[in-house]
Formats: sequence, structure tokens, C-alpha cells
Amino acid sequence: MEADMATMEKEGLPTGLFVTHPLTGEQVEVWVGNYVLMSYGDGAVMAVPAHDERDFAFANKYGLPIKPVAQVINIGEWEKN
Repeated sequence: MEADMATMEKEGLPTGLFVTHPLTGEQVEVWVGNYVLMSYGDGAVMAVPAHDERDFAFANKYGLPIKPVAQVINIGEWEKN
């Protein structure tokens, strides 16, 4: 079933509900999607579209914001600092 979910079209709907982001305090809209695996946590997850392929595709489809939360640095540059 998980293999089928990986290839199916990602669908979703906004719920009209908002929650508070635990780190930034920003209000974030709650969406439901058909690609969240029930075996992952309790079925409710916080998407990170800038760093997850499935979340990225979902956000692109629905025009949702994509905010990077991590930055990759060149190890050579890091060692100079």
C-alpha cells in the first residue's frame, strides 16, 4: 500500500483551521492530504516542503509557501571559520 501511495496523485484540502507553529509562533493553515502514511506517527504531521520530496510536490500543486529551515554548507567553507 505504501508503494501505491508513493506514485498516486497527491490531493489535499484546506480545513479552514490554523495552528501556531511551535518555534516561530506563526499561524499555519491546517491541510489534509491523501499521502500521509498512517504508520508515521499518529497520522498528523507537520510538512516541511523545502526538505521533503512529497511535501514539496504537494506545496507546489497548491501554491503553498516553501520556507527552507536548514542550510547545507560546504565543509571546506565551514572549516575556514
